[in-house]
Amino acid sequence: MPPAKVPEPDLRAQTHGTLVKERRLDLGLNRPAFVAQMQKHGQEITPDYLNKLERGTAPLSRASLEVREAIRAVLGYSPERWQELTGLYSPSAIPAPLPEHSESTLQRAPGAPPIAPVVAFRDTPVVIPKELQQVIDEHGDRYPELRDPTVQKIIAAPRNFGGPDNGPQTVEDWYEYFLLTRRYLR
Repeated sequence: MPPAKVPEPDLRAQTHGTLVKERRLDLGLNRPAFVAQMQKHGQEITPDYLNKLERGTAPLSRASLEVREAIRAVLGYSPERWQELTGLYSPSAIPAPLPEHSESTLQRAPGAPPIAPVVAFRDTPVVIPKELQQVIDEHGDRYPELRDPTVQKIIAAPRNFGGPDNGPQTVEDWYEYFLLTRRYLR
């Protein structure tokens, strides 16, 4: 019988574990104290699970977002610093503007934080469904933003990226969808 194959160590998980352990020790927290702090942030983990995270046998990247955010908070890292150190998403982090855009070109509400892109910018061909095209033709004079190619890409995104069964299906659905999303397009 051949010997059992030992799995390759997950270097990223080990790096995350070392970061968590070293910061925990720097803060003077033993595992039970850390677990108690986690409970104050609404998350229950066991000292054994914390041990597995710190050794890298339980990858931090596979922990729920809520658990990761509680760990981040207990360790005292800002969302931005956490993302920088771990590469893991933190919903509170404010991303830097994209290099190809200046702050003045980002369309957002005054005082609102920048919106992070889901994927890097790429010029993806967009097909305007015939029902949406009918809305553009009928209501484009009343709502000039409907004639803007960027707005058309945004509105058509559910269909283009989710497939033909996603997003609005009828002319009325597309018009209602546009009216609902219109306030976010300004």
